[in-house]
Amino acid sequence: MSSVLLAEDEFLIRAVLVDALGELGMSCIEAPTGKEALDVVTGGAPLSAIIVDIGLPDMSGEKVIEAAVQHRPGTPVIRCSGASGPVPDLGQKIHVFPKPYSAIELSKFVASLISAAAS
Repeated sequence: MSSVLLAEDEFLIRAVLVDALGELGMSCIEAPTGKEALDVVTGGAPLSAIIVDIGLPDMSGEKVIEAAVQHRPGTPVIRCSGASGPVPDLGQKIHVFPKPYSAIELSKFVASLISAAAS
């Protein structure tokens, strides 16, 4: 089973995404804060993908993305934000999924990234 880190502070969004990802056979490690997300990214848990909300309560999600690129090279990273603007060049493709989004569409997108990374 693929494991996905979900760094999202809004409980209802997290709950809906966890259900949608679960329906596609993925398990979620939930992180409502940037610090919790950093702990997972720098820890040893296997991750197939990382979803990061930019507006985390304790730090910008950009810091989590930077850590993900450094500690989990090659792992698909999905940046979720309601704001448009350039994505920093971190030497790895960062996928952008604008808010508001459909949890089902985001889950299918994540599944396609995991499938592509595995082949």
